[in-house]
Amino acid sequence: MKITIFSQISIDGKLTFGEKASSKELFSLFNDDDMSYIHKFRGQVDGIMVGKNTIQNDNPFLTNRYEENKNPVRIIPTSTMDIPLDSNVLTDNGKTIIVTTEQGADQEKIKIIRDRGKDCLICGTDKVDFMELGKQLEHNYGITSLMVEGGGFLNWHAFSQDVVDEIILMQLPIIIGGASNITLVDGDGFHGLSSTKKYRVIEVQAKENYTLMRYAKAV
Repeated sequence: MKITIFSQISIDGKLTFGEKASSKELFSLFNDDDMSYIHKFRGQVDGIMVGKNTIQNDNPFLTNRYEENKNPVRIIPTSTMDIPLDSNVLTDNGKTIIVTTEQGADQEKIKIIRDRGKDCLICGTDKVDFMELGKQLEHNYGITSLMVEGGGFLNWHAFSQDVVDEIILMQLPIIIGGASNITLVDGDGFHGLSSTKKYRVIEVQAKENYTLMRYAKAV
């Protein structure tokens, strides 16, 4: 399983203008070619993952709007299953997998989700186990590449469990600031250089509206 963190950030690493704020405002700074790059990358992967906060704040479809029949499987981890049942990913015809935990599994909600033709997996006791999830996605669904367009906490869980192989950042030339604003990686954080996750730079490219930066996991 190859997992790629794919994000649009400010110079100071912010994803939004505040807690519960949508990231859609940042996308107004991109042109059609920029948006095409994002959506066509979705067509290159088997699955796309966002957290439940993104579902609640943006209510996205997570589809590839630039290429027909190249939509990735939507994968939504939520340890407590507090995801609105009227979300687009649960009411349209696309393939969606909700991932939850043993402690957070709500059998009534799972039945509703499955009755709609969506799926639900249980991975982990009290937090989603991404290693186990990767195994289940590969074995049961043939998913071998995953694009993570998550917020700071979802990204933190992926990095803390050491499952991120690649990072692609579209860095906008703006400063947002704010100690409480969501950053690329939030959560508990690492507290020493020896525990950090290390990556190597493989591409830096100046575009008209952003700087493209790609990193691969250091061996």
